[in-house]
Amino acid sequence: IQPNGLSASWEAGDELAPWARNSAGEYTLENQLFKMHGYDDARGFFTSTLPESMPQGRYTYISCYPYPASVNGTKAVFNIPSTQDGKASGGVDVMISDPVEHDALEAFPIPDDHSTMRMEMNRMMHQFRFYVPEEDQLLGDEKIERIYMTFPAGITGNVTFDVEDPSLPSEISDGQADIALELAQPIGVSKGDTYEYACLAFAPTKFEEGQSLQITKAYTD
Repeated sequence: IQPNGLSASWEAGDELAPWARNSAGEYTLENQLFKMHGYDDARGFFTSTLPESMPQGRYTYISCYPYPASVNGTKAVFNIPSTQDGKASGGVDVMISDPVEHDALEAFPIPDDHSTMRMEMNRMMHQFRFYVPEEDQLLGDEKIERIYMTFPAGITGNVTFDVEDPSLPSEISDGQADIALELAQPIGVSKGDTYEYACLAFAPTKFEEGQSLQITKAYTD
């Protein structure tokens, strides 16, 4: 997550897992590992070595980020840790693409040729972002480096999405309600129009009226 608390960007080492379904409804690619070979502020570029050439024809492609911990058909399991870095990095910001119609994938073109298949990724997780308000009188010039909080239900753990139909509700197993943020970028008091955000990514979860989030401790150095 970028400093504005909303925009996201790719990082070196990110990986995708595409599926490719042919006109007969059969999957030619399933959970194929694609690794990043480059990125800029808005786009990531990914390649893979296929076990064999794809038969010519039109395919429907869907893809997810990060590479799943496990899959069962089109159901993908992602491990969302209960300790995060406040930037929603390292694969906790699960994304699933819109379906894309495209021909069989072919050899990677020259690096500056961006004419190959493009996919738009949709973020599937809730994001809880927060800052220290300007009227805070306690923090002074110090910065918060570590935060512990407890949610009223398990929000992290093994989260399952159906990449073929991401509108279906996600499923959580081994859900964890106690969360730790070890901030990669500590936050201080936000002043004026400059906000210092920290962010937590967690699985879509329903809370009941009257339940509350508890911030148990926050630490400076």
